[in-house]
Amino acid sequence: MNNNVEEILYNCQKAIKYEFKNRDYLLEAITHRTYANESKKKMKYNQRLEFLGDSVLSLIISDYLFKKYNTSKEGLLSKVKSSLVSQKSLANISKELKLGDFLLLGHGEETSGGRYRDNMLEDLFEAIVGAIYLDSGIGNASQFVMKAYNKKLKNLDIDNFDKDYKTIFQELIQKKHKTSPIYKSYEYQEMFKSEVYVNDKNFALGIGKSKKEAETDAAKKALEKIEMVSNSIRKNKQSKQNKKYL
Repeated sequence: MNNNVEEILYNCQKAIKYEFKNRDYLLEAITHRTYANESKKKMKYNQRLEFLGDSVLSLIISDYLFKKYNTSKEGLLSKVKSSLVSQKSLANISKELKLGDFLLLGHGEETSGGRYRDNMLEDLFEAIVGAIYLDSGIGNASQFVMKAYNKKLKNLDIDNFDKDYKTIFQELIQKKHKTSPIYKSYEYQEMFKSEVYVNDKNFALGIGKSKKEAETDAAKKALEKIEMVSNSIRKNKQSKQNKKYL
C-alpha cells in the first residue's frame, strides 16, 4: 500500500471518527470500480459493501423511527425512512463529512467530476456503513449512522412530514394571526414570481417554473424567515440569561 493511500485511510478514519481494526474494509469502501480496473494489482471495490451498507442503514434508520415514533403509522414511517435514506440525503451527509475527498477513482472518472456526484457520494456512504458493520458489528455501525444523521433527526418534523410548505405556512399563520396568507403571482422572464402576504404585509418572494412552484417557494422562504427570527430570539434570550450569571 503506497503512502498516499495510507494517508487517505488515516484522514478518512479521522473524518468519520472511527478506527478500523481491519483497514482492508475501509480501503474496499473508498475504492471505486474505475480505480480498481486501472490498478496493476487486483483490488476489491465498493459495490458489494454498498449493497450490504444499504440494508444495514435501512435497518438502523427503521429501528430508530420505530422506537422514537411509537404511535405513528407504518405508511408515514416508510415515507420518512425513504426520505432519510434517499440519494440526496446521503449525498448531503457525505458532503458534510467531506467523504468525497477520500474516494479512490480512475483517471476518467476523476476528470469528469465523479468525486462529488450525488450517486458516487450515496454509494460511498453506504459502503462505509457496510465496512464498519463488518469490522465491528451493528452497534458501532449504528453509532456512526446516528452521529452522521444527528442534525437531520434533530430537525425532523414528523407531524408535518406529509404536508407541503404552503399547508404548513397556512396552518401556522391561521393559528397565530387568525387569517390566511394571500399569494400574488405573475409571470417574469419566462418564469413565475409569487409574493406571499400576511395582513397586507409582504412576507416573502418565491420563484419557480410554474405558478404552483413559485407559491411553494414563497411559502418555504417564509417558513425559513420565521425559523431565522425564532432562532435569533432564542439566542438573545440565552445571551441575557448567561449575563445574569456572569
